[in-house]
Amino acid sequence: VLRGHRQEVWRLALLPDDKTLVSGGKDGTVCFWDTSVTHQHQPYITLPVEHIVNWSFAPDGRSVLTLDQQGQVAQWMGEDFQQKEALMEVGANCYAPLFSNDGRFLAAACTNGVLPIWDVSPRVQHRLTNTLGVVSPVRFLANGKKLITWSANGNMCHEWDLMTGLEIQSWDSPVTFNDVALTPDERSCLGFGDEGGAVLRNLADESQTKLNLGALEIDVGSYSPDGKVFAIASSLGYARVWDTATWRPLKTLGGFLKGVHAVGFSGNGQRLATGSGDKEAVKLWDTESWQDVFTLEGDGSGFRGVEFSPDGNTIAWANHTTVLLWLAPSWAEINAAEAKEKAAIQQP
Repeated sequence: VLRGHRQEVWRLALLPDDKTLVSGGKDGTVCFWDTSVTHQHQPYITLPVEHIVNWSFAPDGRSVLTLDQQGQVAQWMGEDFQQKEALMEVGANCYAPLFSNDGRFLAAACTNGVLPIWDVSPRVQHRLTNTLGVVSPVRFLANGKKLITWSANGNMCHEWDLMTGLEIQSWDSPVTFNDVALTPDERSCLGFGDEGGAVLRNLADESQTKLNLGALEIDVGSYSPDGKVFAIASSLGYARVWDTATWRPLKTLGGFLKGVHAVGFSGNGQRLATGSGDKEAVKLWDTESWQDVFTLEGDGSGFRGVEFSPDGNTIAWANHTTVLLWLAPSWAEINAAEAKEKAAIQQP
């Protein structure tokens, strides 16, 4: 598989040497390929974690935090992410765990309605409760100083101040609630569910607007870094993006063999990663043309999410057992590969 065009490939020609392939793209670019070279299969790094429950990049993007089914929190470091440091034990009786964006805090749900929050240092920071039923952590905000939760009893979302342990506000969730997505400025959050209904809550003035996204079985959603685009993943096998100023659909991304379970924007907003399964574990899309850029293969379902590292050099995708990581080559590696291909083409 030869990759390099940013848009559709429209023309191919094989030169008389029977090894140089010329390709022409929709955007006018022309590429030369040495077909005698065996191109390396897309490699990825696997974290040796058994039955992963949740994970998060550390802020520098050079390490990954994981929580396994036995309740152990570990940090994986080094160039190949194989150096493990056990950080803490939270026990195996908690579920629906959530790491904060900076990886510092961990929240989890318990069957008794108590919601513990740990500083991964480690120590328990708070124990929140507001119902006799299940309370699940949904999103950290304000650099881990606030938390949005969902309670099954009453189908309500709640915002908490983690510095005081007090509830700030609460509101009704959409029917068959699945998740919420925060705007980049964290002034609003959009809650959504399986039936296409959504509630846009302004956290600043506590006003809200009901939306009908018209998309069924939404697993997750994410705003672009500038907040102008919102993307969702649907288990029905597609992703969809909207203009958040008008909530007009911009594009439906299809052609998947299986369901789509995760979406994530790159830090510069120029790429959208969608997480599916197996041969389409990660598909990367150009957010200007919405063209399919390339596909990364994995093994499993990808229900545990897909993300770019903070520096943009690594893509991580997780299934029900482990995390797979794809590392972008350095400029030195790119230059060396291009020099080798150029030398091969210039040989008589």
